[in-house]
Order: sequence, then C-alpha cells, then structure tokens
Amino acid sequence: MNKVQLNKDLLSWFRSSKRQLPWRETRDPYKIWMSEVMLQQTQVKTVIPYYNHFVQKYPTIDALANTEEVNLLKDWEGLGYYNRIRNFHFATKEVQAKYNSIVPEEPHEFQSLRGVGPYIEGAVMSIAFNHKIAAVDGNVMRVYSRLNRYGEDISKQKTVKSIKRDIETWMSDDAGDFNEAMMELGATICTPRSPKCILCPLKAHCESFEHNDVLNYPVKAKQKPKKETVYNVFIIQNQDEDFYLVEQSEDLLKGMYEFPKYDVDTSMENIEDGLNIEFTSQPTYLSQVKHVFTHKTWILEVYMIHTNHTNEHFKSADKIQKLPMSKGMQKVMALLEV
Repeated sequence: MNKVQLNKDLLSWFRSSKRQLPWRETRDPYKIWMSEVMLQQTQVKTVIPYYNHFVQKYPTIDALANTEEVNLLKDWEGLGYYNRIRNFHFATKEVQAKYNSIVPEEPHEFQSLRGVGPYIEGAVMSIAFNHKIAAVDGNVMRVYSRLNRYGEDISKQKTVKSIKRDIETWMSDDAGDFNEAMMELGATICTPRSPKCILCPLKAHCESFEHNDVLNYPVKAKQKPKKETVYNVFIIQNQDEDFYLVEQSEDLLKGMYEFPKYDVDTSMENIEDGLNIEFTSQPTYLSQVKHVFTHKTWILEVYMIHTNHTNEHFKSADKIQKLPMSKGMQKVMALLEV
C-alpha cells in the first residue's frame, strides 16, 4: 500500500465531497467536543437539531457548566445514553475550575477529563488542534479492516489499540481532515452492508476490493442476544389529575423521571406499601411499550390506576412535560394523550 498516495486520494475526495455539517463550520474545541459527544452511537441526522439547540442555548463552556443537570437532561431528552451529557457537564466544570474555561490543548490534560476516552481525545485534539492522534470509531475500523483485509476481531480493545497505533504511523500532516475523512468514508461509502466500492476514492489501495471479499470485513464476534425484562408500569392519577413520578437513582437513567415500575410478580399490596399510598381502583391495562437499550430491552406493561392521596411525587401534566424522561417513559406518557 502506497500510504502517501492513499492520503492524497483520501483528502482530495474529502475536501471535494464532504457533507456540510454544522460542527464543521467551527474550530472551537468546545463545540467540536460537544458534537463528538453527541455523535457517539447516534446518527448524524439525529444529532444535528440537538447540536444546533445546544450551541444556541449553551454557546460557551461556562454556559453549560453553570446549568442545572436536570435542565441538561431535559434538553438531551431523546438522544439517549444519558451518561454522555452527565459526563460532559462534569467535564465542563473541570475545565472551568482547572483551565479557566478554556479547553486544554495538551492531549494528556484533555484526556484526564471525565468521559474523554481515546476516540473523543483523537477527534477533538486533531480537529481543533491538529494533533496527530487517530480517532478510531466503528467507521474507521471498517475502512481500515477492508483496506488491509485485517482479520482481527474489532470488538476487542487490543484490536482497536493496534489499529489506532498503525493509523498514526501513516496519518497526514492534516490530522483533523484525515480523521474526518476516514470517518466520512466509512459513514457514506464504505458502509456495513452496501458499500459503494465503485465510488470509493481508495479502491485502488483496497485489498478486500481487489480480492472481491469486502463484505467479509471487518471481523467481529457475534453479539449476545439482548436480554428482555418485563415490568409493570403504573400511571397513578389522583383526584387533582396529577400523576405519581419517581426520580431515577440508577446509573443508567440517573436523574430521569419515570412512572413507578415493578417486577411483574410484585403484589399490589407491596406497591401500596412502598409508595405509602392506597389505590381507589383496580388497575386498567392500557398498552405495551418497548424500551430498547444497547444490550437489553425493557417490555413495559402499562396500567392506569387511581388514588386519593397527594404528596410531592405527584406532578401535573404541564410539570411533567418539563421534566426529563427516557424514550420509554415518553411513550408511556403518550398513552395519556395529555
């Protein structure tokens, strides 16, 4: 492989064909960082409106760092993977305290911030500051594996590290453009199931194209089937037409609000005791809702039930609209048509 020519072909294609994306209109490391946090495990078309909203509402490190987490979770609602915004929020506070609200230019300082792993480090440090650090995501690993007919399992961290080290030996001096070009190629041309090889600027360099076995790469161990768990969810309404909500404390959805959720074998008596309320009706079945996570699925069996009690957990429909809820609980809320 002629790596010098490969770089020229890749960058020439990228500069003439790249998509016009809002985060490509800036070299502000904070905004680049924000975009990369949002883009992790999320499609570009989904991210664009969220990015535009966040940039407008939180244009600086200080603006985001000084915001209450509950407000950020609400603005993030629908993007999923809520630890991303929690970690980003914490990291902006670190930048505010340690670096006078300026994103550090030194890679070791930037990588020390919460939520900054090898990919985020490579993307932000190369695009904002042109450090020669590879940003290796799924798109890049697919391009690399096909170019080299690379047969190692990309789901293993040692494989990711090996690919990163090798790419850094042949990155161009335009490190930011190189990383973006590799990601762009994987996202638009060298796609998982229907690669557009005839349009690829690197087909002359691609070993799997030459051997006509592109779809054999990358190699990745089969994922275990997602675990499904069934819960009963209770929409509890009182005489004021307010609804009982619980603030989540688990790591996955910490800080989000939800209707009470129980294992299917939990008795109504135990639910009443746990919530310290009494029900005045039998539960009425409404519908089933699915909430799909990366490695598991919740099946939510939704019931409506009434009570005469009231306390701080009961919220009006208008108040609920302002609280952060997971996609699954938003679907539950939609059953009320309020």
